[in-house]
Amino acid sequence: MRCKGCGYSLWNVPGRTCPECGRGFAPSEFEFQANAVEFCCPGCMQQYYGTDEHGLPVPRAFDCVKCGAACELDSMILRAAPGVREDEVELHRVSWEQESQGGRFRRFWRTIGESLRRPTRLGMAIRAGADARRATWFALAILFGALVPTALLILAFGLIQPLWTAGTTRTGASVLGAEVWQGVATGLGVMVASTLGLLASLAMLALVARLLLRLLGERVTWRTVWCSAAYSVGPFVFLAIPCLGPYCGGFPMFVWFIVAWIIVLVHAAAIPGWKICVAVLAPFVLLMLLLVGGVTTLVAMVPTPVVAPVTVTAPPAGQGDDEEATEPSAAPGTPAASDAARDSEATNPEQAP
Repeated sequence: MRCKGCGYSLWNVPGRTCPECGRGFAPSEFEFQANAVEFCCPGCMQQYYGTDEHGLPVPRAFDCVKCGAACELDSMILRAAPGVREDEVELHRVSWEQESQGGRFRRFWRTIGESLRRPTRLGMAIRAGADARRATWFALAILFGALVPTALLILAFGLIQPLWTAGTTRTGASVLGAEVWQGVATGLGVMVASTLGLLASLAMLALVARLLLRLLGERVTWRTVWCSAAYSVGPFVFLAIPCLGPYCGGFPMFVWFIVAWIIVLVHAAAIPGWKICVAVLAPFVLLMLLLVGGVTTLVAMVPTPVVAPVTVTAPPAGQGDDEEATEPSAAPGTPAASDAARDSEATNPEQAP
C-alpha cells in the first residue's frame, strides 16, 4: 500500500496522513488481495484479515477479541501478511474501466502506460476482473488512432494535383470539391476496413491461443485471453507517427506487443509461463513456416532460362594457304612489283638474262 500522491509506503503507519508528503489516506480507499493484508487493532496489534472481494475485513467495525477496544477499518494499522510480497498485495484494476480515476482521455493514456511499462500490474488487474466489451473498445481506439495520421498524410499528398488543377482551370473549384470528398470517403473507408481487419486478426490469435491452452490442459476463460490481448496493444500507438510509424515502429512494436501479451496473460491466467509462450508464439511460427514454404515453392516453379554454349570452330586445314595463294598480286610498274622482281632474281640467279 503506497501513498497515491508520492508513492511512499504506508505500512505500519498509525496516523492517517502520509509521513512523506502529508497527504491524507484511508485504508478503505484501497483494494487488496484476499487474506494478503493484516489489519491490526490500534490498541493491542491483534491481526485480522480481509476476506471480501475487496480484501477488506467484514464487518468494517467491531470490537477487538483480545483487548475489547472498538476497531474501525479506517483507524486500523495495516501491514502485509507474512510471505506475501508488497507488489502482490494491492488489488489492481484496469484504469480504462475505472471511471473514478479521472476522465476518459486520462484513463486511456494511463492504460497505455501500463501496457508499455507495467504489464505485470495489468495482468493482475485483468485477473481481478475486466470487462471484455470495454477491452474491445480500447483496442479499437488504439488501432484506429494509429492509422489516422498516416491516412491524413496520404490524403494530403493525393490532393496536391487537384489543388494545382484548381488554380489553373476555370472549373477548378468544382473539381477540387469532388476530389476532396472522394478522397475523404475513400480514406475513411480504408481506415475503417483496416481497423476491423486488425481487430479480427487479433481475435483470431486470441482464439487460437485459447484452443492451444486447452490442448495443454489449461482451462482459461475467453474473457481472460481476450482482455489480455486487447489491453496489450498499447505499443501500436507508436504507429501513429506520421510516415515513419509503419517503417520505424512496425516490427519492433509488434515484438513489444507479443512480449507484453505473454507477460499480461501469465499473470492474468496464473499458469506456467512456458505454456503461455507456446500458445502465443505457435501461430506466428506456423505462419512463418508457411510463408517460407510458399516462397520456396514459387522459386522452384519458376523455369530457369537455358543458355546455349558458345562454340569456337577452327578453320578447315589448308584454308589459310588458299587465302595466301589467292591473294592478288601487285600491278606491274608499281614499287611493290619492282621489289618482288628483285627478290625473284636474288633467289633464282639462273633465270637472270
